[in-house]
Amino acid sequence: MQVTTTHQVLKTIVLSILIQGTILAVQAQPKDNGGNTSNKDYLLKSNSVPGKDSLDATEEKPVSGGAGSVMAKYGRSNQLYANMVDSLSKVLFRYPLVDSAGLTYAEEWVGTPNMGLRRPNYVIIHHTANNSCDETLREFTRTGGREASAHYVICKDGTVHHMLNDLLRSHHAGESKWGNNTDLNSSSIGIEIVNNGFEAFTDEQISSLAVLLERLKAAYKIPAANFIGHGDIAPTRKGDPSSKFPWKLMSEKGYGHWWDDTTGVQVPDNFDYLMGLRIIGYDISYPASALIAFKRHFMSENNGTMNAAVRKIIFVLYRKFE
Repeated sequence: MQVTTTHQVLKTIVLSILIQGTILAVQAQPKDNGGNTSNKDYLLKSNSVPGKDSLDATEEKPVSGGAGSVMAKYGRSNQLYANMVDSLSKVLFRYPLVDSAGLTYAEEWVGTPNMGLRRPNYVIIHHTANNSCDETLREFTRTGGREASAHYVICKDGTVHHMLNDLLRSHHAGESKWGNNTDLNSSSIGIEIVNNGFEAFTDEQISSLAVLLERLKAAYKIPAANFIGHGDIAPTRKGDPSSKFPWKLMSEKGYGHWWDDTTGVQVPDNFDYLMGLRIIGYDISYPASALIAFKRHFMSENNGTMNAAVRKIIFVLYRKFE
């Protein structure tokens, strides 16, 4: 089958979408508030998240870096990134299609032009469990081993590194489950915040995160309920972000749900709190782990104690997820 011309055109389109702006490090800078340094706004500069996944939303941006720059330091990793994108793009041009098996295909390929790239529908927030942005970048650019990665890394000073195009699959969630979704890597964006797990997150990090989440939510129409933590989706393995992460503040900005005042709330005697956790999204295969994860996220506590106050909060929250 002669599809060389079409192959080249499609390849150009796909690569222009996937590579656009991805390797650029995004710096969060304070906006001038008239000399007021107690309440700074931090803005992401450089490339923006495209609102559409079609070619007219792309823009050519040269990628270069002088000696000593981040791009020079990670030149080999950046080249491997480009090679991987090129390798993945070739899968799209094979016929018979290689994304399913066991079918008898027609001999003549009839392709539809009515398509787009799949979009992320969740944002998973992590902490790095270390104190170093450089250490995190080295880990995520290392080949072999566990090959962990994230779409974004937020350093303590608010600098945001956009390591992987939003439309590509990052290795950040691992074995996980939320609701009936058992492959969060394929449907989510992973954001790693540099934090050792025992300290407060910096104001600069939270400010940059808020700007980033605003862009992601608008670009991909991600529901408020789908901004969650690594510990929520992997309660038996992970505990990040820690109980010091400001989930209530994030929910007030539209990223995640929170519970309302429980004063006067009457919980039915037959209310099953585990079913409530299940409806919220938690995997209740290990009830104690699910409860600890819930309390870490919604109560900033690190224990699995169940009492009337906890039941009230679960009851109030689960009705928002029904």
